[in-house]
Amino acid sequence: MLTPLLASLALLAAAPPAERHPFGVDDLLAVPRVGAPAISPDGKLVAFTVGRVSADESTVESSLWVVPAAGGDPRRLTSTPGEKVSSVRFSPDGKRLAFAAARGGEAQVFVLSLDGGAEAQLTRLPRGVGDLLWAPDGQALLVTTDVDPACGLDAACADARAKAGDGAPRLATRLLFRHWNAWRERLRTHVVRVPLAGGAAEDLTPGDRDVPPYQRGEAGDLAVSADGRALLYTMVSDPVEAISTNADLYAVPLQGGQPARLTEGPGWDGSPRPSPSGKMLAWRSQARGGYESDRFRLLVGGPAGEAPRDVTARIDLSVNELFWASEGRLVFTADEGGLANVYEADVRSGEVRRVLAGANLHALSASRDGRTAAALVDGFLRPPEVAVLQGGKVKVLTRFGDEVMAKVALPTFRPLEAKGKDGAAVHGWIMTPSGHRAGERHPSVVLVHGGPQGAWKDGWSFRWNPLLYAARGWTVVMPNPRGSSGFGQAYQDAVRMSWGGTPFDDIMALTDAALAGGEADGARLCAAGASYGGYMVNWMNGHTDRFRCLVTHAGDFDLEAAYYDTEELWFPEWELGRPWEDRAAYDRWSPHRFVQRWHTPTLVTHGELDYRVTVAQALSTYTALQRLGVESKLLVFPDEGHWILRPKNSRVFHDVVLGWLSDHLGAPSAAVRPERP
Repeated sequence: MLTPLLASLALLAAAPPAERHPFGVDDLLAVPRVGAPAISPDGKLVAFTVGRVSADESTVESSLWVVPAAGGDPRRLTSTPGEKVSSVRFSPDGKRLAFAAARGGEAQVFVLSLDGGAEAQLTRLPRGVGDLLWAPDGQALLVTTDVDPACGLDAACADARAKAGDGAPRLATRLLFRHWNAWRERLRTHVVRVPLAGGAAEDLTPGDRDVPPYQRGEAGDLAVSADGRALLYTMVSDPVEAISTNADLYAVPLQGGQPARLTEGPGWDGSPRPSPSGKMLAWRSQARGGYESDRFRLLVGGPAGEAPRDVTARIDLSVNELFWASEGRLVFTADEGGLANVYEADVRSGEVRRVLAGANLHALSASRDGRTAAALVDGFLRPPEVAVLQGGKVKVLTRFGDEVMAKVALPTFRPLEAKGKDGAAVHGWIMTPSGHRAGERHPSVVLVHGGPQGAWKDGWSFRWNPLLYAARGWTVVMPNPRGSSGFGQAYQDAVRMSWGGTPFDDIMALTDAALAGGEADGARLCAAGASYGGYMVNWMNGHTDRFRCLVTHAGDFDLEAAYYDTEELWFPEWELGRPWEDRAAYDRWSPHRFVQRWHTPTLVTHGELDYRVTVAQALSTYTALQRLGVESKLLVFPDEGHWILRPKNSRVFHDVVLGWLSDHLGAPSAAVRPERP
């Protein structure tokens, strides 16, 4: 039986035109990108952003929109050519909207009156703004911005130091001097209080620390106390941030002053949420230090975090987003079985119950009374749209993706299960092309997700979208092997010290299950993956000959070298240890130790600005393939990091990857039939 949400999505996909075409890269780039919503305090209006690929495909431009929470036509509020809007927030009285907008330069804060008043620019910070919050009295905004600690908010000083640093040699004195795709040896993210009436801005989190933490900070890691007097935030206080996942909650007066530390756990404490009365504080907390993928527990304590207790102690779920539905009830999302389900926790009794399953809800924003929440909802076959969650039911408010998706022949998908070598159940998904008929086997692609503590969820992707592969007439296998999230913490922990072991066996078992189901052709099989998935593809090359071709993106080749050239050292130290203390795991699981077995044609892709898995790993992979005489290609993007994000680069990436797979998989077993009504 369909849930209300799935029934709604089914209706949206109904009434197809006379003929639909296979989903292609043009369709992927044409889909509007609906951004994180914000709901008004009274729960009656939802603001959000809509992004579209620019005409030259150099970037994604976005604008501000609103839609009634009860349903109705969305209305566009901004239309500056080339703008990029983000971080939309309603004022406490619901009469104004604050948002960040990049209009030919760094993003700055703008405030728009919803009664038809003029739009006003509030900030002119040299390095722009990121996240933002309203002060409860509506008289100021709290914004995050990058600051040079040597200058603070002295613009002249910051400008002079920035100009002096342009093109100059880089000098680092600490680890985590670069992250993802940017050098960070001189900058810190701080929270700044900006009065709406004018006057000097005040740095509430001065010093040589990032707030929220640059390495793992999230939009939900800032809040204001219920009495409106203090900013609550997360900060890593350990001196060597590159090896630490120990972050704690702090509070600082909104008028400035000394911060107070609220938590002292060994792992990550974040997402502070004061209860409506201010008598309780809820937050997400990890029990184990050094492990970024430990289970996030839901802790509730006094207003300063005192006497905390684990509300989720009796369930094996990791808490994602959360908000107070009332003084005694918390609502949160958690990944479960390839979905993001919604739960409600009774703080007093400790009872936790699932209130919604079968939906991929994320980017939640709750009304003041907690009765209504706005969210994005999506699926494998549906791009993100704005929805509201109320009373355990979901109502989809927007249909921006319909224009593109109504013309597309949709594949079908189902859960995939198998038994691992140890007899444990392992999970994944299988997608078959449009027009698939029982008994037909198709050329197949196994897509390996990254992480390794990630998962293939029934959700949309603008990067590795399985529809692009199914549209070629291929069956797509999406394994969630051990290490994947959403199947219990023990399942997720099992990848540690076994990178090419249990997960590899699980992927092979799920591939065998797809063959046994009759939908995949074992004689025409390729595999592709990114990040840890790219590592796994490199590992496959030395451990199986079952694939006709491989695609490895941003994948490790030499694990010991990767330890020394990555930025977040807590990750390899938890997963494999320190190589100078015990090299056994590095020697055992490093793909470069098995290059003498490499025979499978391989496409290698990477971004030169990737500091998580550096481009040296891709160059080494390609060099090995070439010297071994293995058919191979190398595709490098000079202006990309760990992900290929620019639309024009995305087009090149998909054209090359899909072309490589087509060359080796050959024609589909049966032509892709257009979908007819």
